[in-house]
Amino acid sequence: MKHLNWDDLRLLALIAQEGTLRGAARRAGLSPATLSRRLDQLEEAVGQKLVERHQGGCVPTTFGVDMFALAEQMSDIALEVEHAQARQNASSASGVVRINTDEWLSYFLTTRFAPFHDAYPDVEVEIVTSHRPYNLARREADIAIRPYRPEQLDLVARQVGTLSFGLYGSQAIATRYAEAIANQNWTGVPFVGFDEPRAEFQSDQWLRALPGAPAPWMRCSYGLGILDGVTHGAGLGVLASFLASEAHGLVTAIAHIPELDQAIWLSMHRTVRTTARVRAVVDFVGLLFAQYHEGED
Repeated sequence: MKHLNWDDLRLLALIAQEGTLRGAARRAGLSPATLSRRLDQLEEAVGQKLVERHQGGCVPTTFGVDMFALAEQMSDIALEVEHAQARQNASSASGVVRINTDEWLSYFLTTRFAPFHDAYPDVEVEIVTSHRPYNLARREADIAIRPYRPEQLDLVARQVGTLSFGLYGSQAIATRYAEAIANQNWTGVPFVGFDEPRAEFQSDQWLRALPGAPAPWMRCSYGLGILDGVTHGAGLGVLASFLASEAHGLVTAIAHIPELDQAIWLSMHRTVRTTARVRAVVDFVGLLFAQYHEGED
């Protein structure tokens, strides 16, 4: 057996996790061709084939299954080393903190985070917006802020607040359909909602169930598209309530839709919760939600 490149084993672990070369290459920041070449080198070094490559993904050989398990163990050990290093550096708030969250919460944070930089000028914040939750154990992100409590046992989580929603429109729509809105007679009122792939979202199900309401004539694949359509007169739409006082020209049709309330949970891996930079971000996020709820009272 030739000398192994330990970094190739890390790449093998990514292939095991993703199941495809393309997915693993994206995680590694490499091209699929480069990752394929690295896999060839690893197979040459161990003297055996590790995966059978098919159009639908990678299937491990019998030997590859054993190597995948070892590569996963090495990946976990490397993560523990990183966590130990982070704890060692906990005395000073500096470095990068990655926050993974969804679209409305991302907007909530980005529009309120500016004062954080004045208090912690050496901490950089990356807000990664995705409907897919990132893996905190594997350090895809440091913090997750999501409308549900995570189930992983190695995560520390606490509820930081509740996000509420209402039905809003532009001043032009509110004036044109004032009588219909006042009587909640939704027949003939235009609506903006999510597109069909996202029609299962709770907010869109509520909107489509309004008595007499037509289906949204403008449909968007993302929440901020709905916000843009609503503020520019395309129709009524369900929006996060914190936008009511921020977005220009929003008029309230229904101020609060209780069944759409979302409990917001902040979670992090237990090994990073004591780091100064993560602690600073966590405390600041808690303050933001406290101020948000004080403003609602």
